[in-house]
Amino acid sequence: MSTTQTPRDALTAELERLYYIEQELRDELETLSNDVAIDTLDDLRELECREQLQYAIDSHREQGDRHIERIEQAFDALGEAPDTRRVPELDGLIADKEKFNNVVLNDELRPLFYIETVLKLEAIECTAYERTMGLASTLEDDAGDAVIDALRKNYDDERDLRSEIDSLADGEAVETLLAAGTAADPADRASLDRSL
Repeated sequence: MSTTQTPRDALTAELERLYYIEQELRDELETLSNDVAIDTLDDLRELECREQLQYAIDSHREQGDRHIERIEQAFDALGEAPDTRRVPELDGLIADKEKFNNVVLNDELRPLFYIETVLKLEAIECTAYERTMGLASTLEDDAGDAVIDALRKNYDDERDLRSEIDSLADGEAVETLLAAGTAADPADRASLDRSL
């Protein structure tokens, strides 16, 4: 029995990972948005940062169902039934975020951590889309082009969010929080550093 993996097999496996990522993130982005919204300090600079981040997360979350539909179209183009394949890197990042929520109590550090978390999530997604479309481009029939056509808009959405979060990370609201964070409890800072 041959265990040789064809380009189509490899593409199907990547689509399964992508399908898993988008399904997990649909729920996780809602949780993350709620985490970002928890506000225990009456601090305008923190509130501004949280609001900008929450708006970006919620806008992206609303695209989730459409992203999943497009991946299902890609499966159809290959003649495959949609299925998932776990992505340990994503599972680990989500677990780390939950640990952070339970350990770090400094509310000025939370928005900074969530920004970093979203950037890491986007890196995982963008890499998965790039790998999947790259494999699709190696197919010698029209199915590869159909897969790329189905996924291209999703990839563009991910890159747009990544740019938006990068802009937020470089913006005034974050600079103000970083300056305020220099007075943070050293134990909280150490927890943040380990988490990142």
